[in-house]
Amino acid sequence: MRASLLVPAVVLLLASAGAGSANGRLDTFTATEERALKPDCAPAGFDDPRIREFETGVCLFHKPGRSDEQAGAALDALRQAQVKGLPPAHHNFASLLSGIMNCRAAEADLARWKASNRQSKMDNTRFCRNRRVSAADLNDIRWDQAFFDYEDSQEPGFSLNARIEEMSACHATVLAPSLDAECGLISNVSEDEINGFVDAGAGAAITKYFTGAESPITAMFARKVSRAEGLKASASAGISALRAEAGEVNAIYSAMNAAYLAARDSKIAPTFDAYRDAILRANTILDEFSRWKGGLFIDAENVNLLPKLAERGTEIGEELARVRRLGFAEKSTALAQRVSRVIDAQGQTKATVAQLCRIFFCELANRRAMETTIRACRRPALAANPLCITPAEALAGGVLTVDFEGPKTADVRELCAAAGLSESETVVGMGQAEAASCLGKLP
Repeated sequence: MRASLLVPAVVLLLASAGAGSANGRLDTFTATEERALKPDCAPAGFDDPRIREFETGVCLFHKPGRSDEQAGAALDALRQAQVKGLPPAHHNFASLLSGIMNCRAAEADLARWKASNRQSKMDNTRFCRNRRVSAADLNDIRWDQAFFDYEDSQEPGFSLNARIEEMSACHATVLAPSLDAECGLISNVSEDEINGFVDAGAGAAITKYFTGAESPITAMFARKVSRAEGLKASASAGISALRAEAGEVNAIYSAMNAAYLAARDSKIAPTFDAYRDAILRANTILDEFSRWKGGLFIDAENVNLLPKLAERGTEIGEELARVRRLGFAEKSTALAQRVSRVIDAQGQTKATVAQLCRIFFCELANRRAMETTIRACRRPALAANPLCITPAEALAGGVLTVDFEGPKTADVRELCAAAGLSESETVVGMGQAEAASCLGKLP
């Protein structure tokens, strides 16, 4: 019963921690006004230079009235964020922002190209390049790992919905398939046009190679027909010669076969007669043995026991069928398994509680996982969880309560100590070496 006190709370905390990303990490990203709308876009408080560069790119993206130089710096920073091993949330958010920026550049290039009456090759080249890069960035987003968001803000356009709407607008405008032909793509060629190209090419090939008296295929078939006629005449002459030779061989075989059959019959007839006499003697002996064997089952009172044995065999078969029909063997096996589980229940419960305690203290509450665990415990769903870790790096309560035949409570450390954990293994915030040693005792 005490194990049931710890299971729901630990499972709830594990489920909330696993919801952070596909690989079990709690890496998320939230764009805040404090960092993303900073006037000088100089991030502070980040030890990792890759994160500083990423934060700079995000800020320059949201900077109103940015210069071309700042736009280029933003794109460089966001591209670096996609290749330098940042968490999936940062990587995917950088892909979204860089895709939108390249889409905006493609829109400007398209407008300039149309204004030149489609004569400016440079604007066309820039449009196709930015369009291709924008499509690549947006298609690179792993939406199953897109753990990014914006904080609630009153600033216009500072929201995730605004970015999604921009991305949708890109797909409806510069990334639309109707503009593929402008960049030399043929994805918008209709099926009728493709069929027309194929039919025209196939017709030309057939006319050149297969039809007409001078085509190479016609000449090849003419040569093959002439060769086949010559081979046919030669084969007919060969077959006639073989038929004549076969007639002589058949006559010789018939004469030799008649002599063989006469010699065979003279040898086999005596052997067959001897075999028939041996079979008759063997059958006589076997009949006598059967009569002797039958007498073995007659008792002193001249009663034949064979019918009784057969009757008893029938009764045994019926009893076996009844045992199988009632499932005595399966029921006995199931009963033995239940007895075994009941006998071993206490040991299994203790082992399960020990495993859960080690997962909680050695994995979720160790120094290396402290920050992410505290962040997970801030969620409203875990506000009343006694196993949560507070910002002061201590258990929120540590006393589990359950209503089972009346309210009962259990202290987490006492419960884990009863399951076999030492005092050093029930410490919140243990070091990396201690946590590794503690986890090493898991079966």
